[in-house]
Amino acid sequence: MNTWGMVKTFVLGGATLLFFFIIWIYNPFSPHEEYPLPAQAEEIIKDPRSALEGRELFKQYCTSCHSLRYDGIYLSSVAAKPEWSKIEKSQGKPILEKRDGKLHIKGYFVPRDVYEAVAFQELESLKATFGKIPPDLSTYYLARGPGYLYQFILEPDKILPGTSMPKLFMPEFDKEAPQKVAKIVGYMRSVSEPSPEEKAKRTLMGMLTIGYFVIMGFLLWIYRKRLINRMNL
Repeated sequence: MNTWGMVKTFVLGGATLLFFFIIWIYNPFSPHEEYPLPAQAEEIIKDPRSALEGRELFKQYCTSCHSLRYDGIYLSSVAAKPEWSKIEKSQGKPILEKRDGKLHIKGYFVPRDVYEAVAFQELESLKATFGKIPPDLSTYYLARGPGYLYQFILEPDKILPGTSMPKLFMPEFDKEAPQKVAKIVGYMRSVSEPSPEEKAKRTLMGMLTIGYFVIMGFLLWIYRKRLINRMNL
C-alpha cells in the first residue's frame, strides 16, 4: 500500500471510530446538563414496580394538559368522549403488557393526525390558556433526563422561570409529594427505555452489525487490491 492509501485508510478508520464514539458513548441526543436528584428519588425511578403506580399518578395529575401517546394515555377530556373508545380500537395499534404470564391490552397507540383531529377543540383551548399546546411527553425522559424532570415537576418555576407549568405538588403540605413525583418520572422512564433484556439484545445486535461491516470492509479491500493487481498484469 502506498503512502496515500495508508493515509486514506487511517482517516476513514478514525472517522468511523469517532462516529461510533459520538453515538454510543457521548450520545449528543441525550441530556448532559446535570440536575440534582436525591438518592431516594433515584432509587424509586429505577424501580420497575414504581412505574405501575406512577402511571396512575400521571393520569391523575398530568392528563389535564399532557398526553403520553406511546403508552396509550391521552388528554382526560378527550378520553372521556363517548366516541373515543371506538376511535382507539379502529384507528389505534394495541399496546400490550405481560401480566401473569399472559399478554393484555393496556391501551392503544393512536396516530398523531387522528388524535389531533379528535382533540382539536381541547388542544386549541389549552393553547389559548397557556400560549402554546402542552407537548406530548412520550420521549421527554430521553430528551431531558430524570434529574431535570424530577426537579421541574416538583418546582417548575424554579427550573424554568416564567413557565406556564403550574406547581402541582406541595412538599410543605404533602410529605409524599417527592415520592409521587419520582414515581411519575419512573413511569416516564419505563415508557422511554427498553427493559434490561431488550437493551442487552440491542447492544449485541449493534456489536454484531459493526463487526459485520468491519469484516466485510476488510474483505472488500483485499478483493479490490487483488483485482487491481490482476489489471496491472
